[in-house]
Amino acid sequence: MTQRKFTNDLLKEYNYLGYTTVSSPLDSTIKLKAGEGSLLLYPMYYRKLVEKLNFLTNTKLDIAYNVQHLSRFMKAPREPHLKAVWHVLRYLKQDPRLGIFLSKDPNYGLKAYCDSDWASCPDSRKSVSGYIVLLGDSPIS
Repeated sequence: MTQRKFTNDLLKEYNYLGYTTVSSPLDSTIKLKAGEGSLLLYPMYYRKLVEKLNFLTNTKLDIAYNVQHLSRFMKAPREPHLKAVWHVLRYLKQDPRLGIFLSKDPNYGLKAYCDSDWASCPDSRKSVSGYIVLLGDSPIS
């Protein structure tokens, strides 16, 4: 399952077809903060883009954590947050055909994994956690 057309339309809409690609959705060493950088003149631009990326997380699990992280700044988005969203767009350009592979393996055991990053948010010191549920070898949640 992919959202190739939606991804290509998103890249066209935001004029990202001509940009170079990057190999990871976000730099893991960068810690975005709520009050860092100047406020965006048009915060709706950021919000709409993050909403569209959130829709893509249904089939592109590799950006799910990053989009969730960027969603924290919807109330008052700033320049560094927008630059991070642009980075995700450049990552999506790498291969818009990637999605979820649903295996036809008859082993349909249910497996779940979770992880947490204790007190990693520099603003609130809250933890960030994530999970994945697999049906056989196929992710379902």
